Amino acid sequence: MKIDPLTAAVLALVLAPAALAQPATTTATVSPTAAAFLAQFATEGADRVSWAQFEAFRTQRYAETDRNHDGHVDEQEYVDEYLQRFDARLADARTGHLRQTDTRFKALDRDRNGAISRAEYDAAGERTWAGYEASQSATQETAAASSRDPLKMPTSHTANGMLELYDRNKDGVVDRAEFDAARAAGFATTDTDGNGALSLAEYTSEFEVRLEQQRQRVRADAGRQARVRFASLDKDKDGRMTFAEYQLSGKRMFDRADSNADGVVDARDPEPVAGAHSANGNR
Repeated sequence: MKIDPLTAAVLALVLAPAALAQPATTTATVSPTAAAFLAQFATEGADRVSWAQFEAFRTQRYAETDRNHDGHVDEQEYVDEYLQRFDARLADARTGHLRQTDTRFKALDRDRNGAISRAEYDAAGERTWAGYEASQSATQETAAASSRDPLKMPTSHTANGMLELYDRNKDGVVDRAEFDAARAAGFATTDTDGNGALSLAEYTSEFEVRLEQQRQRVRADAGRQARVRFASLDKDKDGRMTFAEYQLSGKRMFDRADSNADGVVDARDPEPVAGAHSANGNR
């Protein structure tokens, strides 16, 4: 998440004295946790975030979340603010998926006639099946990959994706019969004019339907998770989150990314040990 101009201005005021006192950070490999933190909270072009900067950012976000300006954040305010940010991520992910759909269509249209014939479609299915057979433990989706794609659309390149797409009887295995049946049904559903070939419009339209179904599912899950987080953060269980309660999670998030405990998240921070608090920015 890139920080909006107002936040950037607040952080710039905090950063200015430190920038004059600190030498330029040398190029180094950034740990995955620090990189994820910086991607969300560093201003454009910056490669470090101090605790003062992060605290200023959290203060501003808390104030923006407190929509009725009563000095506290209630559950609905917390959920609404999170879903507003999550919706922006979903919209960006949708745009990316549709770009990839155009690329996939061109790859499947081997004769470049602007349509995917049943033969071309089946040839792609054979390649998919061959890959699945070659490795029954196909690459599992990682947490980092899931974070990059909030829509979490299933793909036949992963074991989980193959199961979600083709395991119709839910027995934990994809056999050739159900794979072929699912592929045939998919072609028939997508070929809305019944001419035996898939146009780009048909191919894209079918995928857009699945994208929207997935968007609704992951958004509902995100809302439920936000309510669980609120309950965890509302330590005194009074239905109102104070800034002190809110900032406890922010401190844990910062401390995990700032693994060398020097008050700055940057390339000098090694990857923290497993089990430390996540720097996912949800809280």
